[in-house]
Amino acid sequence: MSTKNRGDRIQLLHKVVIKHFDPVAAADDRSVLEHLLYACCLEDANYEDADEAFHRLQESFFDWNEIRVTTISELSETLHNLPDPAAAAVRAKKNLQSLFESRYSFEIDDMVKMNQGKAVQELEKLAGMTKFVLGYVVQNALGGHSIPVSQSIMDVLLATEIVTEAEAQKGLAPGLERTVPKTKGAVFGSCLHQLAVGLRLSPGSKRLKGILKDAGAKDKKPAAAKKTAKKAKAAPKKKAAKTSVPTASKAAGKKVAAKKAASKKTAVKKTATKKAAAKATKTTSKKTTKRKPR
Repeated sequence: MSTKNRGDRIQLLHKVVIKHFDPVAAADDRSVLEHLLYACCLEDANYEDADEAFHRLQESFFDWNEIRVTTISELSETLHNLPDPAAAAVRAKKNLQSLFESRYSFEIDDMVKMNQGKAVQELEKLAGMTKFVLGYVVQNALGGHSIPVSQSIMDVLLATEIVTEAEAQKGLAPGLERTVPKTKGAVFGSCLHQLAVGLRLSPGSKRLKGILKDAGAKDKKPAAAKKTAKKAKAAPKKKAAKTSVPTASKAAGKKVAAKKAASKKTAVKKTATKKAAAKATKTTSKKTTKRKPR
């Protein structure tokens, strides 16, 4: 895909999503770690559910360390209102565990003053880190230009042909930050997130499907329709194959019949010849018998 073509598609998607959705601003009173754990709840979930889950996470446990040592099943019960509570619980627990093992504390606000590249490298090493969580932290806690991309957002980028199948499998979304400026990155990211999560939670929504179509998505035939089309296309070949088989069998049958007829004819001739020879012999014998000796 050419850079220009990709850029045009991203610009169209940006134009459509900011038209249909109101951006949700991130809380400006959160610490870096709080932004990180909130992003663990927000990934592939709507803002209302993420707000509720994050608030319950703060209220249900004494401190971050208690969350670190709590089982995934218990954390999942606390985050029960999220679309995938277990996945969110794994992200939160693993990130806290990695921070504890690397820093022996959960204080990471010093990353704001660090070189951003160095801070990103440290965050990337955390066991529960995902591209969405990293992008959210960089954008809302570290002041960098990064558009968070979750699996639901990747599905939208794939549907609008902004990314290829190969890029989607690798989790790559090239061109987003280059096409959308930093001043519009947070607004675009929030509106895109709402469309993506809405489609994931309500795939049959006509409104959301219409928005996706306006953003450049093309109608794709369902898998069942594709299979039917393939069968219909292959049908003439099968028919031709069936027609050719009887013809070949018929021809072979004719040959066998001809051989049988020839064999029968030959056998009849041989029989007739034998009979004639036997008759001649009998006649000769009779004549010999009737002749009287002198």
